[in-house]
Amino acid sequence: TAILHWAESWVSHDVAFRLLAEMRVALFRKLDQLAPAYLVRRRTGDLVSMATQDVETVEYFFAHIVAPAFVAIAVPVGVLVILGVYGWPLAVSALPFLAVTAVSPLVARGRVDRLGSRSREKLAEMNSHCIDTMQGLHEVVAYNMGRHRRSEFMEMANHYAEVRVPFFRELTLQKIYMELVTGLGGLIVAIVGSSLVLSGSLDAGLLPLLTLLTMSAFLPISEISTVGRLLADTIGSTRRIYAVQLEPVLITDGEVDEVKRTVIGLDRVEFSYDFTASRALDDVMFAIEQGRTVALVGPSGSGKTTTAHLIMRFWDPQAGEVDLGGQDLRDYVLSDLRENLALVAQDTYLFNTTLRENLLIARPDASEDQISAAVESAGLSGFVETLPEGLNTVVGERGAQLSGGQRQRIAIGRAFLKDAPILVLDEATSHLDAVNEQMVRGALDRLASDRTTLVIAHRLSTVMTADVIVVMDRGRVMESGTHTELLERGGLYAQLVSHQLSGAGRAEGRA
Repeated sequence: TAILHWAESWVSHDVAFRLLAEMRVALFRKLDQLAPAYLVRRRTGDLVSMATQDVETVEYFFAHIVAPAFVAIAVPVGVLVILGVYGWPLAVSALPFLAVTAVSPLVARGRVDRLGSRSREKLAEMNSHCIDTMQGLHEVVAYNMGRHRRSEFMEMANHYAEVRVPFFRELTLQKIYMELVTGLGGLIVAIVGSSLVLSGSLDAGLLPLLTLLTMSAFLPISEISTVGRLLADTIGSTRRIYAVQLEPVLITDGEVDEVKRTVIGLDRVEFSYDFTASRALDDVMFAIEQGRTVALVGPSGSGKTTTAHLIMRFWDPQAGEVDLGGQDLRDYVLSDLRENLALVAQDTYLFNTTLRENLLIARPDASEDQISAAVESAGLSGFVETLPEGLNTVVGERGAQLSGGQRQRIAIGRAFLKDAPILVLDEATSHLDAVNEQMVRGALDRLASDRTTLVIAHRLSTVMTADVIVVMDRGRVMESGTHTELLERGGLYAQLVSHQLSGAGRAEGRA
């Protein structure tokens, strides 16, 4: 028995953990295909809960329930056979009670499954709230929102309890019912057995053993109540995971695996996000010639970053076309397309690992000389020298141990290290002070040399030397030209320059 128990445990856990690994890999692969369009519609905590707790729930079911469920079938069948051998009336009397015990958990299956699914959703909401609170802890403390966030969490916890308590109430009632049926089943078998003993059809010494054997048949079936609880949780978790797997992949691979030219063109591009009815881009048309620099400027919300994201192919336009080298971006293999693109975004994400590993994201096979050159070019050398372990210093979650300027210089270092022929700079110097901006701007000028470059900036002083400046407002291209040409026209660009110069003058006056 011990050997069989060990074998059952080893096989079930081996299968379950293999399933767990496959499920997590499949979920990560699917999220990778859906990102980033899908991720903006889901809360981080919900996805974390899905990748950890929901997958673990499914694994636990297969590791701890499938084998006992098999036993719950095999043992009663074996007991009925033995009872039939010694006296068929015993088997006939026990069979209805065993059948009722087995079927009873299925009676309220629909309600239990619904409660299980709702409880998984409520638990995911609690996890999301916790993660939001921890990630925004500075704002929570600064605005004295601790009590408010705590009351919100308690309200969610109460809602979770309101769903979970009825769930366990249903299972408890089922367990009480099955214990009652078990007792009655054993009693009936004892009564029938006694009549068989009186008639001489059964040895009196066997009756207690057969009664105990009958009671033992109910024990594995009674575990179906536990199976019912875990099955409800498992169904709820599986539905959540399966819902992600059913999401359509909007950004798919093409067949072209080589970028021959880096000229970029946008032809009557229209785009809007799912969460708003207004268009982020409306009939946008402009081109970036190979090796040239084009700057996008305009008020906040004018569509500059959205344009960059379409060029990176984070999204596809609903109308029009974004092409690279005369080929629609949708025709390229995604991995090959993005190998030719380097992005320095306004908000840089740093992983909770070393500075070196954060740089190597751009080029995992880079040599020490290449890393050192990127660090030097991004103006990070002095900062790295002050770190206790240099490039091997852990930067903290989201780079929390670093300043905004330091995080942005690391992003610039990644771009230097990747050395891609197309460069997208989205507010690349927005977090730098005047001294560091001058230093990094020179490095960015060297980086952009002979590359196809798109620059997005609010500081118009950083785009004056661009080959072409495209001015956008409310998702449309209002005008384009060089710095001098746009000033002479006296349009929106000239107004933006005037506003910035007057703002700088007032700041100097106050100083």
